[in-house]
Amino acid sequence: MNFNNNNQIRVRFAPSPTGHLHIGGARTALYNWLFARGHDGVFILRIEDTDLSRSTEQAINQIMNSLRWLGLDWDEGPETGGIYGPYRQMERLDLFRSAAERLLAEGKAYYCYCTHEELEEQRRQARSQGRPVVYQGCCRNLSAEEGRLLREEGRQPVLRMKTPASGLTVVRDVIKGDVKFENAQLGDYILMRSSGVPTYNFAVSVDDATMKISHVIRGDDHLSNTPRQLLLMEALGFQPPVYAHLPLILGADRTPLSKRHGAVSVEEFRSRGFVREALCNYLALLGWSFDSDTNLFSIAELTGKFSLERVGTTAAAFDEDKLTWMNGYYIRNMPAAELAGRIVNFLPTSRLAGLPGRKGKPGVADLVPLVQEKMKTLADFIRLTDFFFLPIKFEAQSLGKLEHDANSTAILRTVSGILNGLTDFSAGHIEEELRQAAAEMEIKLGKFLQPVRIAVSGKLVTPGMFETLAVLGRQESVSRIQTTLAMLEAAQTDNKSI
Repeated sequence: MNFNNNNQIRVRFAPSPTGHLHIGGARTALYNWLFARGHDGVFILRIEDTDLSRSTEQAINQIMNSLRWLGLDWDEGPETGGIYGPYRQMERLDLFRSAAERLLAEGKAYYCYCTHEELEEQRRQARSQGRPVVYQGCCRNLSAEEGRLLREEGRQPVLRMKTPASGLTVVRDVIKGDVKFENAQLGDYILMRSSGVPTYNFAVSVDDATMKISHVIRGDDHLSNTPRQLLLMEALGFQPPVYAHLPLILGADRTPLSKRHGAVSVEEFRSRGFVREALCNYLALLGWSFDSDTNLFSIAELTGKFSLERVGTTAAAFDEDKLTWMNGYYIRNMPAAELAGRIVNFLPTSRLAGLPGRKGKPGVADLVPLVQEKMKTLADFIRLTDFFFLPIKFEAQSLGKLEHDANSTAILRTVSGILNGLTDFSAGHIEEELRQAAAEMEIKLGKFLQPVRIAVSGKLVTPGMFETLAVLGRQESVSRIQTTLAMLEAAQTDNKSI
């Protein structure tokens, strides 16, 4: 592989700050980060904010926050600095202008004065004649006098690259192998807009070279840009980096992953209760594999095992069911104290915000042992425990089962009496007493506990019943059972009178 002059691995993640961090961008960032960390290299964050109409400070902050949440720290970049900064393209305009002036002085670029209408007409003619729809070089050989006259007309020129009219440009790609492009298909592309802002290809080429980037690892939707960037680097006398273009991520319908497939940003998955370990693990497998059997990797293991040579060439399909399974694995195997901390950080944006740990209410740490084995996402904690904190809302199905079970009233009366009389209100003692009561009433334990479960939670599925009653406490448990009994008795009276 080619390296920069110091033979040091230097890679970059260079998002355009026009929205949240997309899953595809997160995978690109992860692969770059793993490659750098696995080779004692440098991971750089560069903000490509030359799209002035769409780039926002809010998006920059969201992207950086998402990277931090994933654990992808950068060695050089915004808020970190570095010897090749600044790391926002709009703060590097002097560098781009200097490179543009050099290309112009060396006859490798020229000013183009064509208007939008003239360019549209050229494209129309090219399509009708079956020619490549690229700029044909109308202004390539204008004299200085002709340029002056066009400026006097009020035309604001762009700067275009003088692209070879024939021959091939070969992209040597670590993943795809050699990919050939006909120079005639590239046309004389724009380097600097009339506003003085560089185009994507020009800014990227200058930045990758001056930041000493050794490897450009990015999605293969950028492959068609690479020959233009190679020609630019050659014209400026720069050594090009090694390129590796990653396969696209597709939705279930085999089209590029987008909002129509559901959640597509890191922030969305975070807000739904996915944990960083699972998301990084899953993203790593979207295009890369270590072997045919292993699916679960810690970040440390990924850092040691990741290589570009094991990245595939075919697009990867995003499977949220697999991600959810993986997320459940990480949650179930997380130390209880660690999981409790994650839940505490997750709750402020939920309907349980501020409730756990209030006077008379259990804390998160009290409930984690009850629900950890049932959780697939952090949001499941809310679904499984909301009845501890909020007024009970009986699920339609659970209420129906309660009303149609002939034993419900008798069971609830029995359990209320037992709980009221217990001196030891621990889960173990509650279990012992209720098992004995179920046996005496000759009712299977599961069926015996169902009315109790519904009475104290309104749900058919809850954490373990004995542990739930212990956490709720004697007073709250009995109160909920008595309230449900009164509701059942009132319903039975109404039915009799009909």
